Amino acid sequence: MLGSAGQNIIALTDSMFLYHYDEHDFAAIGIVSVFYLIISSVAYGFSKGGQILIARKYGERANDVVKKYFITLCVSEVILGLLIFSILRFYTFEVLSLFIKSEIILNKSVEFLNYRIYGLIFAYLGLAFFALYMG
Repeated sequence: MLGSAGQNIIALTDSMFLYHYDEHDFAAIGIVSVFYLIISSVAYGFSKGGQILIARKYGERANDVVKKYFITLCVSEVILGLLIFSILRFYTFEVLSLFIKSEIILNKSVEFLNYRIYGLIFAYLGLAFFALYMG
């Protein structure tokens, strides 16, 4: 929930700034912010599943299994992050062109997303640590 709120705050501040800057940038940030939130939610679902498994084994006092679950969750999140990063790094234009028809907004969306995707892997890994601490 807090990660989602953080993403929404970033989207809100970007939108407030770009509203006064340019109409096309404002439209692009709205679309890309929702798209990025959906991509972040995929990792959030993985971390919630890992949190449930970790909490169960911690309740059973099986700390060695908790460690294995955490390492597996970290590896899974990093692999997922690298996969999504790679897809978006090399095929951002193709992916976004499925949703955006305006050429100007599409180019601005790709430009904005090219900066944001570098944080995906770290965000995904951070969710794995969050799952461990909450579990």
